Amino acid sequence: MAHGVLLSSSSMTSDLGATPRTSRPAALADEMQSIRALALHVAAQVTLARALEAISSSLATFLNAPIALLSRDPLSWRFETHAFPETAPMDALDRFRQSETTDDPIKQLQEDSGQAWTAIGLGTFGDRDWALLLPGQSGAWAERPGFEQLVENVGWSLGQVANRELADQANQFQRRLHAFNRRLTRECDPDHLNALVLKTLARQVRAATGALALYVQSEDALAIVATAGYPLSVVEHLRIRPGDGLIGSAYKSGKAVVGDSGGGRRRLRYRTDSYMVLPIVAGNVRLGVIALTDRVDGRRFEARDFAAARVMVSTAAAAFSRQRLHARLATLTELATVDPVTGLFNRRYLETRLEAEVERARRQGQDLALLLIDIDDFKRVNDTRGHLEGDRILRDVADLLRDGVRIFDVCARYGGEEFVIVMPAASATVAQQVAERIRLRVERNFGNDSPPVTVSVGVGMLDSATTADELVDVADRALIAAKQAGKNLVWTATDQVRRRP
Repeated sequence: MAHGVLLSSSSMTSDLGATPRTSRPAALADEMQSIRALALHVAAQVTLARALEAISSSLATFLNAPIALLSRDPLSWRFETHAFPETAPMDALDRFRQSETTDDPIKQLQEDSGQAWTAIGLGTFGDRDWALLLPGQSGAWAERPGFEQLVENVGWSLGQVANRELADQANQFQRRLHAFNRRLTRECDPDHLNALVLKTLARQVRAATGALALYVQSEDALAIVATAGYPLSVVEHLRIRPGDGLIGSAYKSGKAVVGDSGGGRRRLRYRTDSYMVLPIVAGNVRLGVIALTDRVDGRRFEARDFAAARVMVSTAAAAFSRQRLHARLATLTELATVDPVTGLFNRRYLETRLEAEVERARRQGQDLALLLIDIDDFKRVNDTRGHLEGDRILRDVADLLRDGVRIFDVCARYGGEEFVIVMPAASATVAQQVAERIRLRVERNFGNDSPPVTVSVGVGMLDSATTADELVDVADRALIAAKQAGKNLVWTATDQVRRRP
């Protein structure tokens, strides 16, 4: 232990609770000088922990009594440090230092020790109230020469370090918050966003375990989507109704909670009873809840932890809101561009995309092919098997189309039982080969069906047309020719026929 400056105790040393035997002016002057030296030494410490270490043993020796330093924020008292003189330590003080309490610490210690204790207020430093804890009645200490100056100097020195440390922590938090916000704006993947938010908050408040639950509207429940300190697989199947438990209650009320579960039975994965639960709210919309438990040092969460976590959750709420908006836009985009039965692009998307492909093909001097595909006698299929079976056949044909084309080709449902494939940079020969492959796959896939399912294909090339509409018309006339020639055929604008074997 770094004792630093040890105070002289020539006039203040006495039996516990007794008044001083002598009070010489010269000795008192020396003591005041020693007190000021100690205060300056403590104030020069880099961290509050080192300042407390430097002051505690000197005070115990100077006062010839066991001492403790306590601090309190709006949530609880905290035992900061203690020291004993050369006499034997007190068991009650040793027991007391193991706990944090929201109750009166003096009353608790008096009950444990069976004797009087006094708390001397040192002031509010940093974001906490500080007190010096001494055995005996307050009157006895107040009568000691120089005691008031001692308390004043101790308070001043602790205040210097505590306020400086608080300012440093505030600056560090602002830097972390800025970095956190920048990472949030860059993160687009939902899973990565969930993990980033939870891990950043857990690290900020030194929580060993945590969970992020987001509201799933379709289930009217919260689902846990990220965890810290234990595997997600343990809880990902759970669904928490609004109002159920701490997480559900925080979501329903929209109010953050920090506390201690008290005498309740602790679940196995938790080491302490301390927790904080923070709803994620954007405007008037509740998005989810973050729960954090088990501070790594075993202490309760402080008001400072709670305040920092709430600021970070407010920052994260905007990212979650943006993510939800993106998901909704993606859903709306899919609804606007994807056929719900087959999963292929719909006609609206096709028309826009085809215009763009025609412009690009002409600009770059490339070929462009279009296949117009129709299921032969589909009305008969619907009439004999029913519309549900007809939808299944449409989906199966769509799957065969997707599997039979290149990755950059565009497959779309044109309407009813008709499909279109746009093939950028495909020659007439390549387009005919792809069309024949599709025709043959459909024939083989539905070969045992009754009635059989086949397709006819019309192939159009851009060099026979000048616009997107004309290209579709060329392929449509080729398809009509294939139908008139007997169906289950591939027909091109040049009247070439790929007949079934």
